[in-house]
Amino acid sequence: MKKFLLALGLVVTLAACGGGDEAAPPVDEESPAVDEAPESEEGATDEDATAGDYDAESARATYEQSCIACHGGDLEGASGPALEGAGLSAADIEDIIHNGQGSMPAQNLE
Repeated sequence: MKKFLLALGLVVTLAACGGGDEAAPPVDEESPAVDEAPESEEGATDEDATAGDYDAESARATYEQSCIACHGGDLEGASGPALEGAGLSAADIEDIIHNGQGSMPAQNLE
């Protein structure tokens, strides 16, 4: 009887834990959040600071490959902080990407 109760308890515990195979939510292909340049605290947009310095399609692909898991599909944050409205300059963002900060590792995205 003890073996049966132990086995039953183990089955119930494992069932409650789930399989962990939950897929990440699908990325909205039409989401403009990656291409939009949020207003910074000074009123200038990131687009003003970096206009012509990047290819939007390449930036979106890089974000989806390297950033979306932590910062979310709409820049709202997930395991990493929200990027929307962070109030960082383009130079600050570039420095954090290349050198890392806090729990974010340095990235080599050249």
